[in-house]
Parts: sequence; C-alpha cells; structure tokens
Amino acid sequence: MSLISLLALIVGILSGMCSIISFIYSFKSNIYSVFVSTKKLDAIYGDSIKVIIRLTNESANGLELTDLKLLKNGKQIEDNGYSYRKARSVHDNLNKISNNYFNLEYFFDDYTGVKENEQKSSSYNFEGTWLFPKNGMCMECSYWIDKNELPDTLEITTNKRLRLFSKTKRYSIFSDLIIPDSDI
Repeated sequence: MSLISLLALIVGILSGMCSIISFIYSFKSNIYSVFVSTKKLDAIYGDSIKVIIRLTNESANGLELTDLKLLKNGKQIEDNGYSYRKARSVHDNLNKISNNYFNLEYFFDDYTGVKENEQKSSSYNFEGTWLFPKNGMCMECSYWIDKNELPDTLEITTNKRLRLFSKTKRYSIFSDLIIPDSDI
C-alpha cells in the first residue's frame, strides 16, 4: 500500500468523523429546552387552588408555545372560573357577618394588601399562541382549580422540537414523593 493511499484513507476517515460530529451537534442544538416551575396557593374563600406555572426558555432562540394542559391521571383539568368577590360574598352570607358602621373592611374592599397572602381572581390562563422569548426569559400563567383536582402532569406543545422528534413534552408536577428515613 502506498503512502498516498494511506494518507487518503486517514483524511477520508477524519472527514467522515467530522461530518458525523457536526450532524450530531446541529441536531442537538436545534432541540429546545424549557424549564418549568410551579406553585400552588389556596384561596381564602372557597375550595379552590391557584396553580401558577412559570416557564423559562433555556434555548438560544425563541419559540411559540401553542398549547399548555394540566392533567390529572391523563384527564385534562380546566380552570374553574373562581371569582374572589363571589366566593367572599357567599362566605359572608353563610357566616352572616353583621353590617355595622365600624366595619372597616367595607371601605377597603378593593385594597389588595388586606391580608398578606391573599389571592384575588387574577387568573391569567393560557389561550391561543404565545411567543416564548429566548434564553432565560420567563412567562407565567395561572389556573384556578378545585382542591380535589390537583394536577400531576403539565403538558406543553411548541412549534419546535423539545425532544428528539416531538414538539410536545410532559413534566411531572406536584408529585408527593415520600422518601423513607434511613436507619443510620
């Protein structure tokens, strides 16, 4: 085997390896990444929970969020239409709060800082398509749901791939993991 043939074989192998590496790199760089954090807040009046979902795009490019679903055992959970004012008036009627002239809460009804963790009905739900900004930008949406319908899965769909060939990705949320104490 001549030296030129050996050199051509080495160059061919190196160029093939470089093309495979560049294909893998471009394939992985075109997969988008979304970080999800959730929290829940109990409503002061009524049996509702506000589920707040914060999504962070960890990719270098922007994408469109086309669908967001809360699921419990595979069944979709919808917003229950909780209204702070309606729930408060029902609560007040049930407890028959007397109307006296010294009830200061009557004057400060719209004041949002009456109680520290009070959540009024500002449920900003996902509807339509949202533009999801690039690299570290956050967006937030919330749902009012019944306490017995606490979701276990969040499913998001975008216009770009989130996993291999899929534009939909599921995240496990509010899973109560019980880790037994070890006997040390």
